[in-house]
Amino acid sequence: MSKRYTVLSVAIIMILALSACAPDNSGSVQELENTLAAQQAKVEALELTIKEHESTIMTLTDLNEDNLAKISLLNATIEELQILSSNTLLQEALEVMTFFKNEDAAGLDSRVSPTRGVRFSPYQFVKETTDITFYPGNTVPAMFTNTTVYVWGEYDGSGDSIAGEFASYYPRFVYDQDFLNPEMIGINSFLSTGNMINNIEDVYPNDQFVEFYFSGFDPQYDGMDWRSLTLVFEDVNGTWYLVGVIHGEWTT
Repeated sequence: MSKRYTVLSVAIIMILALSACAPDNSGSVQELENTLAAQQAKVEALELTIKEHESTIMTLTDLNEDNLAKISLLNATIEELQILSSNTLLQEALEVMTFFKNEDAAGLDSRVSPTRGVRFSPYQFVKETTDITFYPGNTVPAMFTNTTVYVWGEYDGSGDSIAGEFASYYPRFVYDQDFLNPEMIGINSFLSTGNMINNIEDVYPNDQFVEFYFSGFDPQYDGMDWRSLTLVFEDVNGTWYLVGVIHGEWTT
């Protein structure tokens, strides 16, 4: 064999040997790509989880604000109820209204002013000299059974006399609605408004009153069917006595 062919053979053998010894990097690159893809998927999953948590936090924050508002409203309601429960005038008015609802003449007799009696007014313009007054121990105890006919005033609009015994006056100008369970209650403050002059504070300047009020019943009348019953009390050394019962309604 010539020297030229010997050198060529050696070179070929070396090339083959080097090729056999050289590392194959294609597998490592694929593994790295797979790892990166897995990490990217984890990152995306974490981002999605973070967004879900942020949404939950926002929802909880809104709920918390809503609950705080409800708590504030409840606290205000509790304070109002505490004030009302400590108001002896309101307590007295509710007891008297209970007597009226139950037609309890004996109960009413114990609450009417022994010196002034109780004046009944069919409308909010009180007529001091002509509105009928009942007295405890006399006309109050038998008020629901007394057959005496009284003239209580005049009907609004027609001017006809409101005449009859108390038993007929009572369901029209005293307890014509469930005033023990009114829509609203005003303490020394009028809730009702109408076109008739309300002179209750003028007739009873030194007394206090509670108005039991309904704003209306049938929407078609737009509030013109409102009703109220006002109980007026005098304070005698810390004891409340009923002195006035005034019915209220829309007048023409």
